[in-house]
Amino acid sequence: MRLPDFLIIGAMKSGTTTLFRDLESHPGIFMPEDKEPHALVDDEVLTEAGRARYAKLFRPAGADQLAGEASTGYSKLPWQTGVVERARKLLRPDLRVIYIVRDPVARIASHHYHNFAGAMAGADLGQELDRTPQLIGYTRYATQIEPWLRAYGPELVRVIRFESYVADRAGEHRALIGWMGLDPGRCAVDPTARHNAGESRRVPSRLRPLLKSKLYREIGRRTLPRGLKRAAQRTLLSKAPPRPAPPSPEVVDRILDALWPEMEKLSELLGLSEPMWDRDALRRQHHERGLESRSDDRSAAGTDA
Repeated sequence: MRLPDFLIIGAMKSGTTTLFRDLESHPGIFMPEDKEPHALVDDEVLTEAGRARYAKLFRPAGADQLAGEASTGYSKLPWQTGVVERARKLLRPDLRVIYIVRDPVARIASHHYHNFAGAMAGADLGQELDRTPQLIGYTRYATQIEPWLRAYGPELVRVIRFESYVADRAGEHRALIGWMGLDPGRCAVDPTARHNAGESRRVPSRLRPLLKSKLYREIGRRTLPRGLKRAAQRTLLSKAPPRPAPPSPEVVDRILDALWPEMEKLSELLGLSEPMWDRDALRRQHHERGLESRSDDRSAAGTDA
């Protein structure tokens, strides 16, 4: 049975779809139609039938290709547990693990918009931080990656900073391909292509229960050609609503204060001399966005009056 040679494990709303599409553009890589099978989140994958269903996704892979998949559910502790242990039991011992991480405030804002667009959250991010602990939890990057580092070692785990990747997409892609042992000269990435942009997504309305059902995951999502699925989405799903206002300075401070120990621990785990982001720069950047949004709202209210 053919199973993955590498995994993209997340983080959610940090560019995993772009990374997936860029990797599958290389002729030496095979990615399945179902981008996020999430097979390793359940012990069922360790059964004979479950292993066979998982392997079926990779059956079309060529003998000279590396096979991989990208499931953000593999970095959602403590809500999804046992993933690393299942990977160790099922997959090759030299499995390569890729984890792409993003400015924590931007990731949380994007995650909140994802929930808001799906009618799963209100517009106020500050309130949603209390209602949805996953917003902070999924952004605890050190907590999420540490079990993978323990299991596979730093030489087989690559952590990518989203901002660096999009700033030099072709160069970062070539470096990643080389790390995977493939020929970087065969890369064919279009650095202008955008994938899974929040505003262009169409979100389920009445069809949400069907799209979240086991029937859809087992039959529709895994068997329908990607082009047909995209056409169905354009036809059947509603457009995403406008984004809520950027986080207020108070919410920005709350996020950074809660997560900065994780950012420092991540740098220690990776052997970096400093965190991936400058805390003061993030604070200024997101404060300015929040204040500008408030100013625009006041101006609009004055014009309406």
